Amino acid sequence: MVIRKLFEEFDENTIRLYVQKNADYYIAKWRLMATSGSKTSWNWAAFFFTANWMGYRKMYLYAFIYIVLNIATLVPIIGLVLWILLWVGVGVYGNYLYGQKTYESLVKLRNEYPNEEIFKQMLVKHGGTSVFGVILVILMGFIIYAVLAAIGMALLNMTEYSEF
Repeated sequence: MVIRKLFEEFDENTIRLYVQKNADYYIAKWRLMATSGSKTSWNWAAFFFTANWMGYRKMYLYAFIYIVLNIATLVPIIGLVLWILLWVGVGVYGNYLYGQKTYESLVKLRNEYPNEEIFKQMLVKHGGTSVFGVILVILMGFIIYAVLAAIGMALLNMTEYSEF
């Protein structure tokens, strides 16, 4: 399990340098997950803010996937069920996803920067949170929905002209 490997390969100080804000919260959650072997752990911020929380924690790929999956929520009834599943799923698995991203980032940074002092500097630089990440995720959502709206309008126009 990735969370267990996080604590086997990195000390708490290293993890704390990378996570920065609310490090105590994540370390406590991850320790519990590593001990129990569970991938589930409730995260209220992930539940309420979903893609924005992912952007804040620099999990841009997950945020993109979440936004794309949200397109399917436009389908009546099925979309509502999917939306609830996505919303609750991020709340339940958010800590695990962030722990996995933290582990992968730490491994990558350790391999790229074998010098301990530079490694620590890169932890601070590449880790932490990002208000810009939230803005980026919001823009990503607007762009995706604008493209979909443009495609929908083009299809609507093609349908109108094909009737003549």
